[in-house]
Amino acid sequence: MKMVGIIDGVFWGIALIALGIWFLVRQYVPVHIPVFRIIVALFFVYLGVRVLVHGPVVRDQNTVVFSDSTIPYSPDRGGDYNVIFSNGTVDLSGVQLSGTSVRTQVNVVFGAGTLRINPAEPVRIRMSSAFGTVEAPTGRSIAFGDAVYTTDSYRSGAPALEIQATSVFGRLAIQN
Repeated sequence: MKMVGIIDGVFWGIALIALGIWFLVRQYVPVHIPVFRIIVALFFVYLGVRVLVHGPVVRDQNTVVFSDSTIPYSPDRGGDYNVIFSNGTVDLSGVQLSGTSVRTQVNVVFGAGTLRINPAEPVRIRMSSAFGTVEAPTGRSIAFGDAVYTTDSYRSGAPALEIQATSVFGRLAIQN
């Protein structure tokens, strides 16, 4: 972990020194060198290498980025689950309703996700998609727009698990 900080410092130090030298030299030397473009290009190369070597820094337990993972439900974790550039499973089948509704959100962006629910519990899922697909357990699939899926035990006004399921340039399959 300490080595990553040293590498970051070296990169930014070299980039700032090169930029400073360029500002000094460009006034006295008639040669045009596109240093700013070179620094921007090196920045993107640096970011790409960092993601490949270390992976992105994600400090959220409910987010999967550049990996394949399963996120189990925990009331301590919060209500939003994200699958970004990944394959992931969000397991909400363990949600226990205790007199109040539980609201959560599941987002899939440029990836593939699976949402597991318990069909015995009252569940209402508002499916939304833009350039992606959300598939309900009944076989209904939406590619653009909104739709609602409910389990057989769902009653309007009664406590339920309410999920906003969104897919953007990805695929989200809901499974019982």
